Amino acid sequence: MAAPTAADLSPVYISGPMFSIADKWQQRAIKHTLMNAGFSTYLPQHDGIEVGSLMASVNQANTSQVAPVIMFVRTIVFAMDMFQVLAGCKSLVLNMDGRVPDEGSVSETAAAFTAGQPIVIYKTTPISMLGGEDNPMISGLSMNWLTVNNENDLPAALLAAGLAVQNAGFKPFTPGGQVSAVVKLGATVWENIGTIHGILKSVNPQDPNSVMKAMEELLELQGLWQPLISAAFPDAPVLQAPLFPPGTNNR
Repeated sequence: MAAPTAADLSPVYISGPMFSIADKWQQRAIKHTLMNAGFSTYLPQHDGIEVGSLMASVNQANTSQVAPVIMFVRTIVFAMDMFQVLAGCKSLVLNMDGRVPDEGSVSETAAAFTAGQPIVIYKTTPISMLGGEDNPMISGLSMNWLTVNNENDLPAALLAAGLAVQNAGFKPFTPGGQVSAVVKLGATVWENIGTIHGILKSVNPQDPNSVMKAMEELLELQGLWQPLISAAFPDAPVLQAPLFPPGTNNR
């Protein structure tokens, strides 16, 4: 069997912090390095839903009014990221840089590990958990217990990880139970990501009316997707409170 190519391992899920300017710059740099080597990528801050900027916007609105929407956004972000990790993407790069590894990224990488995805850990920081060694529960998520510290080495490391998975003969991952329901919800969110991006781009944080209009449009999506949400999270509360009480004029 031929060794896997960049196309075989694409898209690559780029997992890492995406909150500071430096975080976003480094994540984009990883993306461009991989793309220049022939890989396609999924970068959550660009392709998914950037929660940080949304939360900054909704801070302009009344917290009680937007609470259902915040919960909805948190739900679809989780579902879509799990869909991308488990079904949409074929490999993953974990960026471990930072004071500590980003907890969301660690969860994503653990999911990719469970799915048998080729995983490469990227780390340039000297910070470690103890005695120069990282937490073994993170290091063990790669097949070789190694980290890549040069961005330009990532493409070759991904190809090597893909070959290792192929040679190990791991069987394809088939999600079941709640995971299957979450992936189904995430797939629906991904199919409608253009609509979501359009809603979010319409928000002017300085204009509370535009914020509330976007929140209303997101709440409409929640209503459409509530059966999928309930199937994925059967014990979660159903948030159906309106943004504005009947008979009021807030815009």
